[in-house]
Amino acid sequence: MSAEETAASTSVPQIDGPINDENVRMFCELLDQMRVSMVATKDTIKALREKKDATSELDTRDGISLLSLKHHLMLSYLQSLTLLTARRAIGHSLQDRSLPDAPFGAKDRPPRGDGAGDRVDATIEARVVLEKVKVLEGRMKYQIDKLVRIAEEGDSADKNIVNDPLAFRPNPQALMDQDDDEEEDDDASAHGDDRDGVYRPPKLAPMPYVEPSKNKDKTRRAPVPSALAHLAHLDPTKPYMESTSGLGSTPTLTSARARELQRMTEFEEENFTRLVMKKKEARRRALDEADVALGGSGMVSGRRGRVPGVGLEDEFGDILKSVGRPRSGVVGDGYEELRQRGKKESVLARSKARSREDAFDDLDEDGPRQRKRSRFEKEVKAAKKRSKSRK
Repeated sequence: MSAEETAASTSVPQIDGPINDENVRMFCELLDQMRVSMVATKDTIKALREKKDATSELDTRDGISLLSLKHHLMLSYLQSLTLLTARRAIGHSLQDRSLPDAPFGAKDRPPRGDGAGDRVDATIEARVVLEKVKVLEGRMKYQIDKLVRIAEEGDSADKNIVNDPLAFRPNPQALMDQDDDEEEDDDASAHGDDRDGVYRPPKLAPMPYVEPSKNKDKTRRAPVPSALAHLAHLDPTKPYMESTSGLGSTPTLTSARARELQRMTEFEEENFTRLVMKKKEARRRALDEADVALGGSGMVSGRRGRVPGVGLEDEFGDILKSVGRPRSGVVGDGYEELRQRGKKESVLARSKARSREDAFDDLDEDGPRQRKRSRFEKEVKAAKKRSKSRK
């Protein structure tokens, strides 16, 4: 079909409203356009068939199968539309169909039935496959252009090389300065040869088509140091704030895990419910909450398990280990031992302990040193002096 016939077929008059002389005239014009288009199409197809029988130019056995599939699908799609239009003009229902026994991708799938519903399904299938072929054709655009260019220029190039004995002579233009060529290219581009302004790389070698990703990769920023993050939360107009626990506020306020735990706690308190989580997550939350309570950052448990040296168990390990200890002797369990240590000892016990300490102090490297006299010894010495003076 020529360009004039295509333009004429696109400008089809629309017939709306009741049937009158004007609508009848427009309908007759539409039928005439359809008749002319069908005659032109028939002549074109006849010429192509004669050319195919006479020459081998239309032999597509060694061509690109994707393009052949596209042409066959387009022809089938147009045939289905024509049959649907005829069925609708006759008044047939589009619900009559016979479902195929095999899926669409099966090689031995039987053809569809003759019902109007089967034509609708065939049209839908052809349209879906055409949309997929369009994407594949875009990916193979470079290979298709290259093969078409080789097919168009191959015969003439071979003939010229055979007939021209100087086809492989040296090219003096290649010895010229490349700066002149670059200046000429700049001048040509300045005059508007490249009007769209889009850079197109030279096609030197076949390259695979890489489909652009819909999700753009976001640049990963380095984590902000804890000192800078802490300064960002401070207000220079206010005095320095310290936590009431005395454990410091810098790790707790700047830790993302601590803020997450705080949000979880607030959510549970506001909604009067507990968050559903796995045992591993619940254990991790308990460890992190204990670390936050001690002034840490709340990062006790990581990917490799629990971090040693932090948490309640490591902070009060000696006390917690002695709590469950059974009673042995007079001391008892850990709590009783702590109570005994906290009680004030008697005077006799303190004097015995002091005498033992003094005994160790007397043993010096240079020999025994003079021990500090007690109050009783000073009074005895004073009484002896008074008795001697009376005599």
